[in-house]
Amino acid sequence: MASDELKIVLEDVKEKFDTVIEGYNLLSEKIDRLAKQNEAEHRQLQTEITGLKRDLNGHRSNTELHGGGKRKKAS
Repeated sequence: MASDELKIVLEDVKEKFDTVIEGYNLLSEKIDRLAKQNEAEHRQLQTEITGLKRDLNGHRSNTELHGGGKRKKAS
């Protein structure tokens, strides 16, 4: 009879262990998806920042303060 009880307990432990493994795998997949999403968003932000820097540098070179425009004479 103890052998039957042990089989039941081991079966229960196996089911719970399988549930834990399944949960771990689901979390791992979700983390991988979020990491890829984060990486894509990071690349997008880097691209936008680079564009803004380029625009800002272009703007600076076209302003009077940086020698790109004509200076007005004081009257």
